[in-house]
Amino acid sequence: MHRLETILFTNGERFPLLVNKKTELPDFYSTLWVTLELRYSAVNTIRNKLVTLQWLMEWENNNHLIISDLVKNEKLLTESELESLFRHMQINAAKQKKTNYVKKRFVTKGRTQFIDSYPSVSLSHKYNRLTTLSDYILFLSKSIKISDGYRKNLMEIISLIKAHRPKNHKVPLIKSESELPDGLLDEFMSIANFSNPNNPFRDIGIRKRNHLMFILLKELGIRRGELLSIKMDCIDIATARPSILLKRTHDEKYDTRRNQAVAKTKERRLPISNHIAQLIDDYIMNYRSKISYANKHPYLFVTHRKGKTLGHPISVSSFDNVIVPTMKKVNQKFSIIHPHIFRHEWNLEFSRKIDKNNAGLNHNISHKDYISPEKEAKMRQHLMGHISEKSAHIYNQRYIREKANKILLEIQKDFQEKVNNYE
Repeated sequence: MHRLETILFTNGERFPLLVNKKTELPDFYSTLWVTLELRYSAVNTIRNKLVTLQWLMEWENNNHLIISDLVKNEKLLTESELESLFRHMQINAAKQKKTNYVKKRFVTKGRTQFIDSYPSVSLSHKYNRLTTLSDYILFLSKSIKISDGYRKNLMEIISLIKAHRPKNHKVPLIKSESELPDGLLDEFMSIANFSNPNNPFRDIGIRKRNHLMFILLKELGIRRGELLSIKMDCIDIATARPSILLKRTHDEKYDTRRNQAVAKTKERRLPISNHIAQLIDDYIMNYRSKISYANKHPYLFVTHRKGKTLGHPISVSSFDNVIVPTMKKVNQKFSIIHPHIFRHEWNLEFSRKIDKNNAGLNHNISHKDYISPEKEAKMRQHLMGHISEKSAHIYNQRYIREKANKILLEIQKDFQEKVNNYE
């Protein structure tokens, strides 16, 4: 089997690759693929493609087949092998490890049959897996010397793989965990406050740091990667209008994290309140400045815990697997909270603020302060850092449903009043 590693070059480039656990050598063809065709893609994109190849290699191991060897020997997958591969590509690997498969009963032509059933990935995930599989086989066809006749047959296999991709994979699924009960996030933020006695962290420096991180997530609606990639030279707190510049820091050589926290969205400068500016100043001057190694790099948030990473930029793993879970353990109600939920909640509050602004103007569209739907979309696009206005649609779904449900209840109320008056 193979494990996924990321090599950090001296120029800051992150190079993901699959390493054979037995030989400790990089897998040849997947590494060649990354080198020749994927190298200038986003690191997370490359990692996601290699995770798919890891899953493919598990299927190869179970079926005693290697796709690259088949191509070398100009052999094609049989129909049954393809069906097996398609089933494998829709299995949810994470859930499969946690739950055993179940036997599902089917009746065909009067006969009862049982087949193994595993948890499935989402349609979009399945689409991406099959796309990666077809791209990888296409790469093999170009990298390995094969006859024209076999190449033609291989192209038909690739077309068949693409044809098995879900057609409606782009339909967004609104998960229940993306909707928090009103007030729950405020309760979470109250616990995260450095002065709250129920805050699960003991060290005051860690409390101050974590409180500031959650404040920025909630008040700015930024992504976790943007939060952890904030640099001190991009913070302007010594002016009447304090702000933070969110920059793309891909392949930054001063960042010691192999799995680098980076901004996924466009660069933009966001204004911050004087209160947030004071929290940042307090953290930098009274806590961060006293930690060794922290002065060796420009990243705002650093590790406070003693060890080899003391003073280094906080890793995505530490934030996801230590800081957030520790906060969630305080109360079972917090179990549905995750870093990206702050972005969803910010968008909900933004929509409410727009409505409140327009309601205060009696929805007078000619007023200079009235915010039209078009203007709102442009504002949201800038603040979120989206390339397209369409990117914000998924974040606005909850508010649309909230408004629709409110109108529906008003319709029902009006109808009931008419019935009562008639009676």
